[in-house]
Amino acid sequence: MKEHLTAALITAETPFLTLVEDSGWAHASLEGLVLDLGRWWEPDADTRLVEQVMFSVAASEAARTADGVYVEGFVWTQGEVVAAAWCGAGEKVVYGPRADAYLGVALAPRFCRRVQQSNGTAAVLMSKDRKLLPLLRDGLPPGTVLDGGSPGPRYPDAAPDGSAR
Repeated sequence: MKEHLTAALITAETPFLTLVEDSGWAHASLEGLVLDLGRWWEPDADTRLVEQVMFSVAASEAARTADGVYVEGFVWTQGEVVAAAWCGAGEKVVYGPRADAYLGVALAPRFCRRVQQSNGTAAVLMSKDRKLLPLLRDGLPPGTVLDGGSPGPRYPDAAPDGSAR
């Protein structure tokens, strides 16, 4: 299912690629940002899965969970891509939506609070607020991306912050 999620995100990103190449933006789209910086996450037998997770609930779970991180990205569920948030720890989904594949970016709490307060939304990257365009243009600020998950599809040899190893 990871390949389905990857292919769907690439398809969504493709129309914007020439704009990025011409402008020098860091990411062509939100889908491109997640492909570039996202990591794979896996549920296990202890994962608390629900049908739908509110972004604010995922953030609360991350704050309450030992070694928990708040993750935003995309999931593959019922044959389609859905923007989502979940709580992760290590490479595991601790609490999140029921899905077949999870690709997301673990975000630093301080960055999340700043964006949430500025935009008035629980979602950080997935709010699609126009105030987030500088993140696509310039990339995420240093220290924003936390460790977690396993290497993503675009740069499997990249460090968790997207830099080359």
